[in-house]
Amino acid sequence: MNSLYARAWYSKALALLNLKNQIGSEKNFERALEAFNAVLEINPEDSIAWQYRGNILRYLDRPEEALQAFDRALDFDPDNVPARYLKGLTFGYLNLPEQALEAFERVLARDEEHAGALYYSGLALKQLSRNEEALQAFTRAAEFNPENLKAWYYRGTALSVLGKNEEALEAYGKTLVLEPSHSGAWEGEAKAYLALGRRREALRACEKALELEPASAAGWEIQGRILEGMGRKEEALSAFEKSLILEPGNAKNRLERGRLLGGLDRCREALEAFESALELDNSLIEAKIGKGKALLTLGRYQESLGTFKEAIEADPSSPEGLGGAGNCLLALGKTYEAFQAYERALSFGAENSSILSGLGEVYYKLEEYSRALEIFGEALRFDPENLFAWNGKGNALCKLGKYREALEAYETLLELDYESLPARYNRGVALSRLKNQEKDFEEILESQLQTAFKKYLELSGGFPEGEIGDENWKYRGFAFAELGEYKEAFKAFDNAAKRDSESSFPQICKGITLICLRKYEEALETLEDAEEAVNTASGTEKSTKKDKDSGIFNLAGKNPRLGILRSGKGLALDALGRYQDALDAFESARKLSEDEKIACSGEGLVFAHCGEWGKALKAFDEILTLDPQNTRASVMKAFVLIRLQDFEKAVAVLEKLTVDEINSDLPACLLGFACFRLEDFERALKAYRKAIDSNPKNFHARNGLAELYFRLGNSRGALKELEASISEAPDNAFSRNLKGRVELEEQACEDALESFRRALALDTEDRRLLLWDAYARYMYAEASLEENSARFRYMLLAAAGKLEKEAIWQRSEDNELKAYALYFLGLFYCRARYFQKAADRLEECLRLETQAEVKKPAALLLKNIRAGPLKPALWEWWLDAKTNSLLKKMSFGLIFLFIFSLLLSHPAASSLPIISWPASYVNYIFYLTGYVSWPIYGREYAAFILFLVSVVFLPGFRHGRPKEEPELETLTPPPPDVDIPASILEEFGERLERNLFSPEPMEESVRNLGNF
Repeated sequence: MNSLYARAWYSKALALLNLKNQIGSEKNFERALEAFNAVLEINPEDSIAWQYRGNILRYLDRPEEALQAFDRALDFDPDNVPARYLKGLTFGYLNLPEQALEAFERVLARDEEHAGALYYSGLALKQLSRNEEALQAFTRAAEFNPENLKAWYYRGTALSVLGKNEEALEAYGKTLVLEPSHSGAWEGEAKAYLALGRRREALRACEKALELEPASAAGWEIQGRILEGMGRKEEALSAFEKSLILEPGNAKNRLERGRLLGGLDRCREALEAFESALELDNSLIEAKIGKGKALLTLGRYQESLGTFKEAIEADPSSPEGLGGAGNCLLALGKTYEAFQAYERALSFGAENSSILSGLGEVYYKLEEYSRALEIFGEALRFDPENLFAWNGKGNALCKLGKYREALEAYETLLELDYESLPARYNRGVALSRLKNQEKDFEEILESQLQTAFKKYLELSGGFPEGEIGDENWKYRGFAFAELGEYKEAFKAFDNAAKRDSESSFPQICKGITLICLRKYEEALETLEDAEEAVNTASGTEKSTKKDKDSGIFNLAGKNPRLGILRSGKGLALDALGRYQDALDAFESARKLSEDEKIACSGEGLVFAHCGEWGKALKAFDEILTLDPQNTRASVMKAFVLIRLQDFEKAVAVLEKLTVDEINSDLPACLLGFACFRLEDFERALKAYRKAIDSNPKNFHARNGLAELYFRLGNSRGALKELEASISEAPDNAFSRNLKGRVELEEQACEDALESFRRALALDTEDRRLLLWDAYARYMYAEASLEENSARFRYMLLAAAGKLEKEAIWQRSEDNELKAYALYFLGLFYCRARYFQKAADRLEECLRLETQAEVKKPAALLLKNIRAGPLKPALWEWWLDAKTNSLLKKMSFGLIFLFIFSLLLSHPAASSLPIISWPASYVNYIFYLTGYVSWPIYGREYAAFILFLVSVVFLPGFRHGRPKEEPELETLTPPPPDVDIPASILEEFGERLERNLFSPEPMEESVRNLGNF
């Protein structure tokens, strides 16, 4: 009876518990306990009473007493299955899965179909990570009780743990059929879908779970992982943050939050997240590695290295720890130590794309480009989206001269990251190198080159000025320089120099930019300051004995950057006319540079400017010895050979280059000049036409072709080419001069006068142009004006006035041009009937040491003047002579005195008025001497006086006019030299200036190796 009373209270308590009446159920359980205690006082061996008492204690949260009660029940009845089952539940409540499992196994030994024991044994096995056995238990539980949704649910979790996600989905589906609002089943489905890569379905399931249970930290964590896998990092971060609000002590979720923040480039927040995770659990190696990556990305290399070392201490075989340490060492310039760290990481079997990328960068810095290319390829095999490796691969290919393949690598990088600064810049560098390498560089590639640098400048210029690092300022300078925007390049290099005062390279680039801006004095000063900084840095290096990874220049050995500096100085000094200093600078550059071509080219340019063509030829030959395919050096060599009048050798050099060479119009043009001088007109014609076909704007070739047409008598063809040449280069004096000569031949004298006038306005220092202008005036006067008119004489005298000034200012080495000027002066004065001036100028012309080509017509014209219209007065011959003046004057005086004395000595003279007095005086003198006697020698005296008079008048007699008239119009002024483009020197110098920039491919920042 007492037993029934106790059970009644027990049943009432259970009923109230099911009705969620916790207080009422607890009071009834207390009364039931008192009742069962009373029963056991009467019958202490009542196994069932002990069983009920234990279960009541379990409900009252007194598990230890409950276990004692169950043990007493089993002591009195070992076959009491419910007591053993309840004992197992109590062990489970106390989180003692092994004891619980033992109890449930003993239940199942007596009742294999006990659904509760199967289910809870599954839970115990799951807690013990014996997942296969747990799965079997849940499966059997679900088979014996298909309505047990928890059995289905936990079967699903066991299947998920075992990676059997398709079967897990089926189990979760059964759970949801039984209870559609089971949030755990929806979470399980989300996990299973995520594991199967079915992220959209996973997200839908997770959203349903969170709809049912918004306060589920696990649900928000699952959603975060799903969104992260979908690339929706911001939303994933928000999900993890909600999870952490619900479960702030979850260190792993803090770790995951840090990774997401790192992936979003919010590295400062990521660092805080990793540090907070480590505060909760300092043993989390992943958090230490994440913290190291965040510090690396923030550029705090030394702190990052310390963090990675902590991770390595905790796990010496941690590849990520070793790789991270290698990244820090690489960023700190400790290349050898970085290499060791990477090798050690790889020795543990970790074929990590990031580690391989770092190792590839080490080989790249060691200039082992083939090995670097191989390593970057391996890195991409493990991670085809590794941006650092793609850039490294492109750079290595660029260094190996494989520019087309490098372009493909950069294109892939751009597909992965459209705004990648290194990809944009390096693509431009590769195209620039390709342009210099390939003979048929296409216009579309030229456009792509321009676009690449412009896009880089646009993207890099998007940062606030204070956030553009010194490296990016340097690369911006290179980009502007490649685009020819030297003022902007100077500003960029100046910013780089201000931000990195320890490096002299931006200062060197500033100097080169000033050269390109034609500010040679400033350039020289800037380069000298940079050189002083280099020397100071070198002295510091020697005194402190820095390791071999130091970036300081080593003056004792090869040093490309110092070689560039010295070459820049050489170009500046050359432009300033300090040729010897320039040669010294280039010689120094040759000793310091690994590639001597720029220095040799500079020396050749200096010698060319000095007119030392033999030395210039030697310099360009030296370049061709180093690089036989150097087109520009070959063109310069041909130019020098033409200047040396060695046209056959020039032709031999140029014939090798005119087929599909870079800028083939220039070599073809020079070939035309050389063949023209060799009078090989057919080849010259082909060469000129080829040059014009290659570049219709090449006015030098058009001038040469016009000269050739003129020489061959094709005046119309010559005028056509000259019109085209003038339209391309209106300031070219040679074109105007040649046009004037052609127009003279076509008897268009007025047009010729205008052409020569414009030519003189363009080139006031060319003496030949003045001669042609004067000659054109003469021809115009002869053709258009009456010979005896005042205008005719005025035009000739005006032309003569210009030539008079020209003849005075001619230097001694210009005897040929002076002789022409004097001849034309004689001609013009003669035609203007100023015969004495004409004769004087012609005599002066004949006294010069010059060619017979001028002397012959000058002598003929002078002879004609002397024999014809010239009538010199006796007193001019005797008393105003240009030659032997003193002798002639003395002779004239003695003859005149002797004649006058003899006449006065005649007896008749004494009777004449006025002269009687001097006659008497003379007679007296002669009488005293006794030498004169007119009566005896009168006839002889008369004859002698007549003879003396004839001597005085003899210079007035002249020969008759010669039968041969001089062909005055046949002698024309000497034509200017065929216009060999001396501007090639300037173009060559500009090319050298641009080559001094020598932009290197941009390396991806080591910070990006700390990716999350």
